[in-house]
Amino acid sequence: MGHRRESEPSPLRTGIVHAGMSLAVFGGLAASLGAGIHVVADPDSAGPRQTIALFDTVDDVLEPQTRVASYDDFEDAADFEDVQSPSPLQLALTELEGEAMRIEVTGGQGGPAVTVRDAIRINGQIVRPGESLSQVRSVGTPQSASVRVASATTTTAAPVTAKKPASKAPADVYARSFSNVDGRPMVGLVIGGLGINATQTQLAIDDLPAEVTLSFALDSKRLDYWIKTARADGHEVLIEVPMEAYDYGRMKMHPDTLLAGADAKSNLAKLDAILSRTSGYFGVINYQGAKFAANAEASSSALQRLADRGLAFIDDGSIDRAGFTAPARTSGVRYARAAGPVDTRQSPEEINAELLDLETLARENGAAFGSGYAFPVTVEAAKVWISQLPEKGLVLAPVSAITRERTAASSNLEARTGSLGPTGLNTGG
Repeated sequence: MGHRRESEPSPLRTGIVHAGMSLAVFGGLAASLGAGIHVVADPDSAGPRQTIALFDTVDDVLEPQTRVASYDDFEDAADFEDVQSPSPLQLALTELEGEAMRIEVTGGQGGPAVTVRDAIRINGQIVRPGESLSQVRSVGTPQSASVRVASATTTTAAPVTAKKPASKAPADVYARSFSNVDGRPMVGLVIGGLGINATQTQLAIDDLPAEVTLSFALDSKRLDYWIKTARADGHEVLIEVPMEAYDYGRMKMHPDTLLAGADAKSNLAKLDAILSRTSGYFGVINYQGAKFAANAEASSSALQRLADRGLAFIDDGSIDRAGFTAPARTSGVRYARAAGPVDTRQSPEEINAELLDLETLARENGAAFGSGYAFPVTVEAAKVWISQLPEKGLVLAPVSAITRERTAASSNLEARTGSLGPTGLNTGG
C-alpha cells in the first residue's frame, strides 16, 4: 500500500493569513481606544480655541474697553500690530444669518496672522501697497505701543508734505527730500559699486535706510532697472564716472575713462555718453581719478559740463589731494567731498572706527559724509551705526542735503578722515 505525503503549506497563503490577523487585532485595539476617548474625554480641557467669521463684525456688540483697534486708526501697519491683543487671534462677535460660514481655529499655536487690508507680509513685516520692505524696516527701533500710537496720531494730525524742487535741475528734481528742523549735526553715507553683483545690490537697497545715497557702476547690465528699483525704495542715486588714476597695476582701464592727457572734446564726448545711459540720478561720483583731478584743464572742463547740465559732483574722498575743489568753485557745480572711504580695511572694527570719526567731523562742521562699497560687512556695520545715531543727537541725511549745505557755506569742503590707502576689491569694474 502506497504512502501518501501531505503537501507543505503555501508561504504566500501563510503570510496573508498572518497579516490579516495582525490588522484585525490592532484595528480592534485602535477602534476601542478611539471609542473610549470619545465617550469619556472632556472637550473643554482641549487646546484653546476661538471662533472667527468670514463676514463683517458688529462693533457695537463689543464693550468699549475691549474694542479691537481698526487698521484705519493708524498710519503705519507696524503700529496696528503693536496695539493688538497678546493673543494671536481676535474674537469677533457677529450675527449669523442664513447659511453663513463659520470657521473654528484651534490649538493656540499662533493662529492666523492679523491681515491688513490689501497688504502682504514679507520677512515678518507688514508691507502695504506703495511701500517697500526697507521703508517699513526704516521706521526705527521698536518702541512701546503707547509711544508709537501717539507718534502715529501726531503724524496723522499734522502731515508733512515734501516741498517741490525749486528748479528743474536734476540735482533738485532727483535729490531725496530732507528736513532737519532740529538743526542736528548731519552725517551721510554713499554706498557704491552697485549694479554688478545682484545679491549685494539688492541687499544694500533693502537693508539700508532710504537716506543712504547709492551709486551705481557703469558696467551694470541692468543699470536702468537698478536705479529705478533704488529710487522706488526711496534712495537717491549717483552714477560712477571712471577717471584716470596714476597706476592701474594689473587692472584694465575702463574704456570710458576720462583721461588727463586727452583734449576736452574727447573727454566731454565720453562724459555725455555716460550721462545719456540712464536717468533718475541727481549727480555723479568719481571712480578713481587722482591723475585726472591733478590736471586742472581736464577736470575743469568736465565739472563745467556737469554744472551746465544741473548735476551735482560728489568726490568720494579717496584721492590724496583735493584736486577737484578749485575747479568745482570756478565752475559753480554743486560739489561736496566725502571725508574718506570707510571700508578700506574690511573688518567691522575698522569700519566702525571710521564711522565714529564721521560723527566727530559732523559735530565740528555741522555735516560730514563718508563713502564705501556694498560689501556685506560694510552694509551690516552701517546698519548698526545708523540705528545708534538718534541717541547720539545726530541725523542721517542724504548726501544731496549735505552737498547743498556745503555749496552754500563754501567752506570745510576738505574736512576728511579715513585711510587713503587702496580700497581693496572695487566692485565698480
